[in-house]
Amino acid sequence: MNLLWCCYSCLLLEVGCTYVEVFNRGVIPLAYSIKKKNKAGETNTYLDGIYILFKYFTKPESIEVLEATLKMDDDVIRSSTFKVRKRKY
Repeated sequence: MNLLWCCYSCLLLEVGCTYVEVFNRGVIPLAYSIKKKNKAGETNTYLDGIYILFKYFTKPESIEVLEATLKMDDDVIRSSTFKVRKRKY
């Protein structure tokens, strides 16, 4: 699994991210089981997952490349992208 997040951090750097920080929270039981079909059509049931958080600065078009790559990967059960802005005081 370390290879997986390493590949995605390299992908982020290739598409133009200026800063990549990776937080690996390890294996955590899921709140509910998730069934997902892989590319071969087999259904897998997942009871736990490895939670990884990427923090990075990039352009919006780079996020589309990352999300498309995450959707194609059978090892990724779920993914979410959040845009964080600095607060103006």
